[in-house]
Amino acid sequence: MGKIDEVVMQQNRILTALVQQHPDVRARLSRVDFGHGDLFGRVGEPIRQVVFPVSGMISIVVQLDDGDMIESAMVGHDGLVGGSVAFGSADHLNTSFCQLPGTAYLLPAEELKEIAREDETVRATIFAHEQFLQAQAQQTAACNAKHHIMQRLSSWLLRTQDATGTREMFLTQEFLAQMLGVQRASVSGFAGQLQDMDLIRYRRGRLSIVDEAGLAQQACECHAKVRACRKALTDGNDEPIRDVG
Repeated sequence: MGKIDEVVMQQNRILTALVQQHPDVRARLSRVDFGHGDLFGRVGEPIRQVVFPVSGMISIVVQLDDGDMIESAMVGHDGLVGGSVAFGSADHLNTSFCQLPGTAYLLPAEELKEIAREDETVRATIFAHEQFLQAQAQQTAACNAKHHIMQRLSSWLLRTQDATGTREMFLTQEFLAQMLGVQRASVSGFAGQLQDMDLIRYRRGRLSIVDEAGLAQQACECHAKVRACRKALTDGNDEPIRDVG
């Protein structure tokens, strides 16, 4: 774990607001660089740390009995993992792990719980984010049930760009297939089609979005709906984020 970097820390909107309102939080933060597969919590385990990513991306997944993991939500530089502790949750409801390498700041869960108990603004901000995670999960469930793999893949790539703030990501086809809940051959074929259309560039696990507008035309409605929810969150909309299904 490294020391606090004020400039880097400010890349996470929620963490920045928290520190501005409670400067003493800085002394209780620790910085960690994470790599693909690093765990931030397993279903049923106690929430000990709240995680604020400033780069990279964390996947929240549902783990099946056969070991497969299906992604239900993404957490990037505008979110946190473990925020439900502010509302009395003691254990993780899902497993979360690093999907794209990056950096995060960790805050002891009890610290956030104490702050949220006394600060209505912090509590409202975290509640809005928890609603956003729920909205993602609902939209993902509908997407997996109804939409074609090409649409889902395109939407997933655009959502990842939104979450990370970058068009470039390092992904294996096997891992991407697991997150989408499809066969690796399907991902390979449709990723190849997107590349032939000059919408993405994919080589040796390095994927870049070349044409965002073109990729959006291939995506299902789910990307736009999740993006609208994210905008409501980052704009500080006081109204609750409604279901997106």
